[in-house]
Amino acid sequence: MAKPWATSHIGEVAKGIGIDKRISGDVKSKLVVLLSYELQRITSDMEEATISIDPERKTLGDPNRTRLGFNRTRGMMINNVKKLDSVGSAAVVSVNENLENYLLKLLLLASDNADQDKMNTIKPRHLDSALVSLNGDFEELGDNNDDILDKDNNLSKSDIDATFNGAILTTFNIKSMAKNLISMKIEEEALEDLLLVYYDHAAELQEDLQQNIHSGKFVEIELNFEKTKTFMMLGWLRRMLVKAEENAISSGSSKILINHVIRLDPWE
Repeated sequence: MAKPWATSHIGEVAKGIGIDKRISGDVKSKLVVLLSYELQRITSDMEEATISIDPERKTLGDPNRTRLGFNRTRGMMINNVKKLDSVGSAAVVSVNENLENYLLKLLLLASDNADQDKMNTIKPRHLDSALVSLNGDFEELGDNNDDILDKDNNLSKSDIDATFNGAILTTFNIKSMAKNLISMKIEEEALEDLLLVYYDHAAELQEDLQQNIHSGKFVEIELNFEKTKTFMMLGWLRRMLVKAEENAISSGSSKILINHVIRLDPWE
């Protein structure tokens, strides 16, 4: 039978997610128990959801969406590791998360380009234009996929800022994201309101960061960076869309209206 996490490991994980205070041994032990119960709950819910989607399935999967294959990602990472002997599961999970975020950013931009062409299919030119937005020095790809693997696609802070400033994030982007996240249609007025709230939230995050830097509050600065990272990866916007759909469903509406967005607390 699998053993739960070591208490020392819980302490290290806590540091990694931004907790700077010392944690007593009793608290660590209690956290292991709480996490174990939460794991049981999540696993049970995932199992039921997986079976409801595919009664013949024998392996537990993520019922919410398809993810990049763990073994494929790990195998490709092993091919690229030069100085270490193996690749741990935590590294694979982290890389998959980063790859899926990168994929999301690329496809949101490409979807926007397709919308501007009034097309329902993302064509190579739409992806090329998205890559130009992410990497200014991008040269048009040939038919050989090795061109992609040989290209340094790491994003700098300026790349991310350029991608998610007001010049690129549009109602088209939000509509494209909504198609992948929720089943309801969203009216144009609600999209525009979401975009305005997004800018307000961005301004508040920037103001908080500047104040924390000026005051030398290093813990708050670190937390602010984590919030900003989630914000730039559009986690905040995903949450807002899901909550807006929940409001629409509870009110009996067939689509998301502006009043379903206005009722949301963007700083929750």
